[in-house]
Amino acid sequence: MTATAQEFLRSFQYQVLPGRAADYAAYLREVVEPIDRQAHADGAFEEVFTVEPLARQEPPMLCRVFRFRDEAQLQAFAGRMAQAAARFDASAQATAQRKAHAETLRTLVGVHDYRVTR
Repeated sequence: MTATAQEFLRSFQYQVLPGRAADYAAYLREVVEPIDRQAHADGAFEEVFTVEPLARQEPPMLCRVFRFRDEAQLQAFAGRMAQAAARFDASAQATAQRKAHAETLRTLVGVHDYRVTR
C-alpha cells in the first residue's frame, strides 16, 4: 500500500448583510480577489472558490473555500494571508479601514477546517 498525500480545506461562511449583495460582490472583486491572487502566488494555498446555496435566500449566504496541499500549508495560511493583505493595504491604517468596511457588508458565520478523503 502506498501513502497518499492528504489535502485540506478551510471554509469561511458569510452572511451578506441585507441590501449589501452588490456592494459585497464589488468588494470581493476589487479587494478580496487581488489579495487572494497575491497570497496564491506566494504559496499560501492551492485553490480558492466560492460556493452559494442552490436555493436563493435573502440575505445571501456564501462560503469561500481554500484548498491546501497539506496540513503545513493550512497551518501557515493565516500568516501568509495577513502578509498578502498588508502588501495590498500598504499601511496599518488602510488595513483597519478595509476591515471596518468589510464589517458593513457581511457577517462571518463560521470557519471550518476539513480533511479531504478520496
